[in-house]
Amino acid sequence: MATDPELSQSDNSQQEVIVPDSILRSGLSRRGMLKAMGLFGGATVLVGGGALGLTATGGRGKPAAYVLPEGFTGTMADLKHVVILMQENRSFDHYYGAMPGLRGFNDKQALRFQNGTTVFSQPSGSSAVKPKHVTTVAQSTTGLAHDYGTGASAWNGGRYNNWVPAKGSATMNYLTGDEIPWQWSLASNYTVCDNYHCSLMGPTTPNRLYLWTGTSNGVTGNGGETSGNRAWQTYPEALQAAGVSWRVYVDNNNGDGWRGDYQDNPIRGFATLTPSAANLADTTKTAPGTGLVWRANSFPYAPDGLPDNDSDTNLNGVLGDFIAACAPDAEFPLPQVSWIVSPYRWSEHPSANPEHGAHYTNRVIQALQSNPDIWNHTLLILNFDENDGYFDHVLPPFPEPGTANEYSGGTPLGYGARVPMALISPWTRGGWVNSEVMDHTSIIRFLEVWTTSMGTPALSTMITPWRRTISGDLTSAIGFSRPVLDAPSLPDTAALVAIARAGGTIATQVPAEDQWSDYPPLRPRPLSFHAHSTFSEDRGTGKVTAKMSLFGGPDGKGVSLQAFPDKYKAFTNTPFTVTTAAPRSYTWDASGYQGRYAFSIYGPDGFVRSHAGTVLPAGQNNAGVPRVDVDLVAGDRPTVTIRLHNDGLQQVRYILTANDHVGGTQDHWVAPGRSKKVTWPTADGYYDIVMTADTGTGWNHRYAGRIAQITA
Repeated sequence: MATDPELSQSDNSQQEVIVPDSILRSGLSRRGMLKAMGLFGGATVLVGGGALGLTATGGRGKPAAYVLPEGFTGTMADLKHVVILMQENRSFDHYYGAMPGLRGFNDKQALRFQNGTTVFSQPSGSSAVKPKHVTTVAQSTTGLAHDYGTGASAWNGGRYNNWVPAKGSATMNYLTGDEIPWQWSLASNYTVCDNYHCSLMGPTTPNRLYLWTGTSNGVTGNGGETSGNRAWQTYPEALQAAGVSWRVYVDNNNGDGWRGDYQDNPIRGFATLTPSAANLADTTKTAPGTGLVWRANSFPYAPDGLPDNDSDTNLNGVLGDFIAACAPDAEFPLPQVSWIVSPYRWSEHPSANPEHGAHYTNRVIQALQSNPDIWNHTLLILNFDENDGYFDHVLPPFPEPGTANEYSGGTPLGYGARVPMALISPWTRGGWVNSEVMDHTSIIRFLEVWTTSMGTPALSTMITPWRRTISGDLTSAIGFSRPVLDAPSLPDTAALVAIARAGGTIATQVPAEDQWSDYPPLRPRPLSFHAHSTFSEDRGTGKVTAKMSLFGGPDGKGVSLQAFPDKYKAFTNTPFTVTTAAPRSYTWDASGYQGRYAFSIYGPDGFVRSHAGTVLPAGQNNAGVPRVDVDLVAGDRPTVTIRLHNDGLQQVRYILTANDHVGGTQDHWVAPGRSKKVTWPTADGYYDIVMTADTGTGWNHRYAGRIAQITA
């Protein structure tokens, strides 16, 4: 649970307690209570060998020596199917901000405003609104404004400080594992991407266009999902041309309840895929198993006879084609690439509820698990199209003005807020977190890599060069060399649905310290690159410069770094795209501020550089004059090398403090004209060091981020 003092206390005024008194008096832990209520399944189900020493609830025992399962190569060649299920309208902080081990409400590297508060204190008039834990179904099903205009307003020129005026105070509501146990349990047993952003700071359709095509082509609003007048390349067409099988699984009833596609299948709006008379008359397009229209499931809407309710009859019906495809000897077997589109009431849209969304997704997983030959060789990608209007605190990547095809007028199209993203497969098992920047185009990028590895490259022509630079391709989140084939025990979603149907909640009156305390933090996946920034002063001109660079990573890799004045200047955001080949610099002319400077640079994966002090004129060396060089040493045991200099005539006392992670507090005296080397430890490559000097000039510098652990 989050302990950040800026977070408000949970509002339990509307809490409905549904746990029987006999269980409340039993002394069981929170997890034990849920088991007693039947909300957790049985023991771990083995479907093909392999063990990791994981308990059913995500705990870790001592693992046995790893043995590659029979029939596996330990490479990407073991992947046979990719299934993509995009749900609706939840932000990452709304679902996972309180989950241990993820970048959530305990984030000490969050954006800090000039008044000393952080992004977690969102201004609202003369006061501020902080993240608020809500516990009832009604409080977690509030639909908020989520159009492009209010998204850009919340972003506010990159200041990220207008969420409440743009969205309302409910934007700050969040849930925990007490309210969404299935989602938390799934995340704790597989891999979560905690730097995954929606592609555009707006609603459903443009974000789903990014999922299916790699771009919205300038579209920022909903509409046109069945118009048939969109004509740019869709990724299904790229798959078709490459000879890679694909299919969209969607209920084709025209409904907005427990049936239908909720207009969430926007490739129906493309000329080549729409159910136009010409397309329907073309037997090559309608041919079962191979036709573009058949694979897109874009036939005219038609009643399907299913009940419009949350019954198993409905659930098995709307997923009927997918369930049938997973069966052995299926007439139309599961293709290499699948997209699943859920009806509105199953979609987790805030006007629906998370419990029904869990039940729907769990049914997808059960269909895959029913056939070990499929389950053992499938990657299920579970993500969300956009954040609705719910707050997320992590700065999204910011393209510089003029970046081609990334702006609508003077405002960036994206990235938008972070949204939940989980990877469910044998290669993502074990409670991992990946923190490389991703967006919806990352899924297409992964499919490009995978199809190329098979000799059938299906390449998108629509993803912009800037997005290919900033976003990863998911491969850093997946460990193909060590598949684990067991299936964890997850909460019983039928029981959760029964609670939601009755308007209840599973939150109970147990001590806060017992709530989900047995969840171990997720483990970070190592990355092959890191950002860096060094600081220098020109005492002759009075200018100071931060030089930003990137180390390692695949060819063309880049990061979005964003600089903010902390004092003296207006609070603005200056974006920089930094690559190995193109380092960037941010310069502050302190001569106009009596020699003073104060600014911070923020980036992904906890990257922060904060620099404050006073530039002493050249030749003014009677006092101590501090200067620091910082190097990042990558490898299996990454460390920070700090060289403390004294360019003055009086000794300097440095105090180095771990603001986060490891290192403690260190006190170092440096004599005039001398230097001292300090080696600073990291935790899984993470560091956060604040350095001060006793020179009376306000000298205060901070270095935070993560160092690459993979250098090859």
